[in-house]
Amino acid sequence: MPDHDVIVVGAGLSGLAAARTLDAAGLDVVVLEARDRVGGRTLNESVGEGLDQVVEVGGQWVGPSQHEAMGLVRELGLETHPTHAEGKNLFEDRRGKLRRYSGTIPRLNPLVLADYGRADLKFKRLAKKVDPEAPWDTPGAARLDEQTMATWI
Repeated sequence: MPDHDVIVVGAGLSGLAAARTLDAAGLDVVVLEARDRVGGRTLNESVGEGLDQVVEVGGQWVGPSQHEAMGLVRELGLETHPTHAEGKNLFEDRRGKLRRYSGTIPRLNPLVLADYGRADLKFKRLAKKVDPEAPWDTPGAARLDEQTMATWI
């Protein structure tokens, strides 16, 4: 393999953004991706047997408060589309069964909803402690970095 200044592993949005920035700085960059496509977790997939439904299963939303992302959307001439909150929503349960529901939250076991509520509260408490400009300075940051989401929750 020829020499490069930087090798970026992963052609998800973060990897591609890093490669683009490094290339703009004049560095010789190569991006390596294990999959047969770029985009990482940004992906559309068909869901439900016999249904003609496509859902976005990755990082699909961008909003006006995300200035850097919106600037990149404009710079690259990409299109955005409004999110529709009307009509039925789709929810795939843990057994893989596709269910339709109205509203923002599917009908779930009350104990599951309580778990979601506790997780939401835990995220909100952590968000108050983390400085987005220097998350590494958060008390206990190293401990947080060393664990999975499942062990933290």
